[in-house]
Amino acid sequence: MNRRSAAAAALLALLLTLAACTGFPTSGYVTPVQPRDDADSEPNWQFYPDGPAGDETPEQIVAGFVEAATSPIRGWETARQFLTSSLAETWRPESSVIVDLADERRFVESDDAIELTVTPTATVDQHGSYSTSTSGDVTLRFELVQQEDEQWRISEAPDGIVLDRQSFSEVYSAHTLAYFDPTWTYLVPDVRWFPASGNSATKIVAQLVEGAPSPWLAGSVVSAFPQDVHLARAAVPVDTDQIADVELDELAAGADQVSIGRMLAQLEASLAGAGVQSVRLRIDGDSVAAVPVATVATRPEPRALVLQDGAFGFLSGGEITPLEGLSDTIEDIPTAIRAASVAPGQQVAALLLATGVVHRVTSDGRNDHVQDSRPGQLPPVLDPFGHVWTASSQEPGRLLAWNADLEPTVIEGAWPDASRLSAIAMSRDGSRLAALVAIGGEYWAVVAGVSRDQTGAPTGIGEATRVALLDNPGIAVAWLEDTRIGIVSGDERAVSVIQQQVGGQSERSVAPSGTIRIESGTQDSSARLLTADGLLYMRRGSSWQQVAGGVSVLATQAGSPQASREMP
Repeated sequence: MNRRSAAAAALLALLLTLAACTGFPTSGYVTPVQPRDDADSEPNWQFYPDGPAGDETPEQIVAGFVEAATSPIRGWETARQFLTSSLAETWRPESSVIVDLADERRFVESDDAIELTVTPTATVDQHGSYSTSTSGDVTLRFELVQQEDEQWRISEAPDGIVLDRQSFSEVYSAHTLAYFDPTWTYLVPDVRWFPASGNSATKIVAQLVEGAPSPWLAGSVVSAFPQDVHLARAAVPVDTDQIADVELDELAAGADQVSIGRMLAQLEASLAGAGVQSVRLRIDGDSVAAVPVATVATRPEPRALVLQDGAFGFLSGGEITPLEGLSDTIEDIPTAIRAASVAPGQQVAALLLATGVVHRVTSDGRNDHVQDSRPGQLPPVLDPFGHVWTASSQEPGRLLAWNADLEPTVIEGAWPDASRLSAIAMSRDGSRLAALVAIGGEYWAVVAGVSRDQTGAPTGIGEATRVALLDNPGIAVAWLEDTRIGIVSGDERAVSVIQQQVGGQSERSVAPSGTIRIESGTQDSSARLLTADGLLYMRRGSSWQQVAGGVSVLATQAGSPQASREMP
């Protein structure tokens, strides 16, 4: 039995003994409460690795140190026991995380050093930004000295820690920082990972106010917090009513009510995942009377939007509810339709016809041909600002964004390393574009930020970040939620579905044969699938179950017409 298993068994035995003696409640719930200061607050689970046992070899010391890094309790107190006293004071565990495959770790002894080779699957930087790793094996060097008591200790080690994939999701937790799009209409989430122990509110607010967006997203979002404004108090206490106290320095005193309302919107949205109900904002010690500004929600209609047996609309209970005006325009098109994307107001749609031509249609009967004559047209996407985006599978580096007058903006250099483009999908806040590409013989899902001016007009695409390596060519991609995309990949032998958190980990499952499209689902089922023979599926438990037939198009909903202060 390893140390972790032994500790878990001992803890279980203790709990059973206590239960037998005193009795635990079997109903009701426990309300979590954050601390009023920045002292560590431990979650109700933890790993309890052992410190040095004595007379261990250098390799055992390094292995024990790596295992002890699974416990961030009191600033990685146990892990520091494997270090010399001087290194224990300077070692910075939160500077980075390598997420690896534990079974592939290799230790090699060389003189008074141990070299540990790991196979990273991802990394997390000092700001909590998660990146899928493509670097291959990494070797970490640990130098050791034998102390006066003849015990080995690590005298030199790289900052940061190594965690296997399972431990990572238990030791670290995901939070979303909220930024604005350049029009100040939508809140855009930026996923970060912080140690699960300690005051999460303090870490979140520090990154939001003092930090910056993740590099790949930086050119696509804005913040209400000016760069010269800082926290007057590092700690963010949260009281028993789940109200967080955030205090800014005197430089924030000049902000107007709109700017303060935007700051509050960012703070409340960012802290919601940490259980915070509201924020009490102070500037230079004085309370600020303000309310968060309203933002537009991006949650789509939960019903499937389909073209079924010639009728277009929302599918529910075996019946189609048409979209006023727009359904008539779409149903009158004589050519078969391969794909559709509907704008948030449900008055405009972009269609890909079986002829390979893209059309923009409206609820008042307009049907305009989009003049993109490139072969290999992919299903077009609509952004929330009224632009139709077209792309060719054979020209992955060049996108066209067409405004309401069908005047194009040419976006060059979207994915310069890609040899082929399989699918694109626009986030419902219009700030991020997902794509399935082929790069150097590999198949990748990538995400890039969309740059816009203050009117929402697109001006460019930022550098893409790779979020998922696919086993087979990509088929379809969609935004299931605002921090998660759904990916379909496969060949004639097998099709798989990946639900990938942007800035996080993934879940993979086998898809029904012939799946050609994926879209968002409901609260009970995160995704819908459509097969080439018109069968519509939803996830039920661990399997995909057919819910409808005769569906020729599963449409993308580019947003919701409703306004809300909720985080997208």
